[in-house]
Amino acid sequence: MSEAATISSVSHAVRLVELLARASKAMSVSELAKSLDLPRPTVYRLLRTLQSFNWTVQDGTTYRLSYRLPGLFAAPDDLTALVDRIKPLLSRLAAETRETVHFAVAEGDRVVYLAKVDSPHPIRMFSYVGWHGPMHATAVGKALLAWPTLSPAIDRICDEGLHRYTARTIVDKDSLLAELERTRARGYAVDDEELIDGLICLAAPVLSDDRVIGAISVAGPSNRMREIDTFASLLLACAAQ
Repeated sequence: MSEAATISSVSHAVRLVELLARASKAMSVSELAKSLDLPRPTVYRLLRTLQSFNWTVQDGTTYRLSYRLPGLFAAPDDLTALVDRIKPLLSRLAAETRETVHFAVAEGDRVVYLAKVDSPHPIRMFSYVGWHGPMHATAVGKALLAWPTLSPAIDRICDEGLHRYTARTIVDKDSLLAELERTRARGYAVDDEELIDGLICLAAPVLSDDRVIGAISVAGPSNRMREIDTFASLLLACAAQ
């Protein structure tokens, strides 16, 4: 195709995505600009646009592709192996609780679902692999924030402002910190209709050598999630494996 028949900004974005897909590590704006032979401001604008669609993630001064498009770009081998290992556990937890189960990790200052097993009930949680959500208003997000590895993210999230999704959403830093303390004390996080009215979610961290690498959650309508202790016991047993 001739250059005249293409849209330059789209071409640049495609080249940038392909470069990040091939890269063995996250890249800085300078590295991207040099590799693509583009001005730094152009690369920065492209990255900001891709970030708005959750295609890229900023890690400090470097950028990488997100996990939003599973199957299109290969996930890191260790992450793929972890998801494969955890899927049978999610299936068992979903069978035990008869509710929707997810596995999520932190991506930037948000959470992303990497695996999901649906509830057998006709009324179930609408979600999908690749969905990104807020840390402060989700059980998986609070489970990830509560352990030391992600504690630096708390200040950034609070500085950006805690968006209110429902009347129950935590929207101030002191209340969030207190909730994270409760989360650590009991070993699991609770989203008590904080993201969606009528939806309750519990989440427990997946730990490796005291480092949090993800979180498993079980979610369902509030009228089916009354036996919190029972759900929490099953969830914690699953996460421990």
